Amino acid sequence: MSKSSTLRHISAVCILIAACILCAAPASAAEFSGSGTADNPYLIQSNADMKKLAELVNAGNADYSKANYLLTTDLALGDEEWVPIGSSMSKAFSGVFDGNEKSVTYSIEKPASKFAGLFGCNSGTIKNLNLKCTISGTYDDIVIYAGGVCGMNLQGIIENCMIYAEIDVASEAAYAGGVAGYDSDGLISQCSAEVEIFAEALEDDVGAGGVVGETYGTVEMSGAVGSVSAKGAESVYVGGIAGTSTMQEITGCDAAGTVSAEGTSDDMYAGGLVGMNQGIIDDSDVKRMKVSAICSGEGWTYTYVGGITGRNYDSGEVRNIEVEAEVFASASAVPSDDNNNWPQVLAGGLAGYNEGTFESCVSYGSVSAKADGEVLSDALIGLNEGEMKDCRTEKAPSSSSTPSDDSAESPAPLAGVLLGGLCAALLLRRK
Repeated sequence: MSKSSTLRHISAVCILIAACILCAAPASAAEFSGSGTADNPYLIQSNADMKKLAELVNAGNADYSKANYLLTTDLALGDEEWVPIGSSMSKAFSGVFDGNEKSVTYSIEKPASKFAGLFGCNSGTIKNLNLKCTISGTYDDIVIYAGGVCGMNLQGIIENCMIYAEIDVASEAAYAGGVAGYDSDGLISQCSAEVEIFAEALEDDVGAGGVVGETYGTVEMSGAVGSVSAKGAESVYVGGIAGTSTMQEITGCDAAGTVSAEGTSDDMYAGGLVGMNQGIIDDSDVKRMKVSAICSGEGWTYTYVGGITGRNYDSGEVRNIEVEAEVFASASAVPSDDNNNWPQVLAGGLAGYNEGTFESCVSYGSVSAKADGEVLSDALIGLNEGEMKDCRTEKAPSSSSTPSDDSAESPAPLAGVLLGGLCAALLLRRK
């Protein structure tokens, strides 16, 4: 072989090796500026970057789902319906997304996945983000999880986010919240939400909350203002902060506006903070709230309504709460002749039914209830089978009042007035 032929052969081999290296190497440099590390995160600088991030994570690319990102500009993702980042629990976002105090606007009109939000399923950290979103539609499957930041927070962290969310969703089962639809052993911290939420379950349970629809995690130093309502044929859970709270803690949180439940459910739970509580609620406030539940089911139904929680189970601990709420509950079912199918209504300024512990709680406002069956109502707790210590009612301060019927029907102006005060209160709590 001649010298020139040898050189050509070597050159061809080198080119082939280089090509193989390029094909095998991650495409990080080609996709985003930065390297995806904590010190040098990938930069999200445009709508195209944001959509590319969703495509890569939803394709199951671990190099991107676990990376660090920094948003550098405000984004309006309005050209087409948003496809959430993290399409399933197996393809969840598990990195760090720093919103850098920037704003993102998006809309979802017909969820393509059961996880609806800017992020579908989050197992990472999402922080320092401002959001404005609209999520609506009926999901043709067994369940829909809808939230402003994410549909499901799967052992993830969401912190220092401010959200304006309009959510109107329905499915066989539904969970909706201003921050997250559902939280599984995660943390929601220092988040504020202004919401208009309606969630309907056509066949199964429904949970709706100003911050999270249902939580098995921790919510701290967060708040919500606006309107939260839910409707269902099975169990209905609705609260100013969370529809349900189980095992973990809600602390340092505030809620204001209206909370309402309706439907033919056998079990209905509505609370100024939490519809149904099996965890700890501490150092929180309910301000200018109207809480109501109207059950139109037949047979034996239970309707629980309270200024803090509809029902506090034996594992529930509630302490250091001030409640300024108008509480109303009713059940319209007609009892059977043998009196074995009476509807039961339990309503209280603090809780409709308590089997756990209440300590150092104050209730301002009013309680009313009616039913064709049994009514158990009280200024503090409709039916108390647990422990209550240092809890009392007081006359509401002259500078404030519970919402009138007009304000309850039109929560948006109330939300606008109270959001600034709510955010200021949360900021004071953080210090």
